[in-house]
Amino acid sequence: MASFTITPVEKGIMRCRHTAAFTHDDIRALASFFDDYRGKLLIDLTGTSGEECARNMRNFRPMMPTAAIFGAKIDPAILETPDSYYLREVCYFETEGEALAWLRNQ
Repeated sequence: MASFTITPVEKGIMRCRHTAAFTHDDIRALASFFDDYRGKLLIDLTGTSGEECARNMRNFRPMMPTAAIFGAKIDPAILETPDSYYLREVCYFETEGEALAWLRNQ
């Protein structure tokens, strides 16, 4: 079973839901998705811990599309990047509604 699922939310927005611990194959698959995907991403961390997500979030951050994260408390520092990077905006929200509203306005 994959450690994440990707499903459509609405036009231009996909949901990435974390479902289990990442395997090496899952990490490669998600990195490939981030490399190819040009839309907006709603990242659902419901049912996971912030510590569990922090390890991979730091590695994935430079390749993430415009994204809104909700569902687990995370340290905002893991979303920060050096100013020299040309990166898309990634923000954390308390609720899915807030995250989705922000994405729709991007």
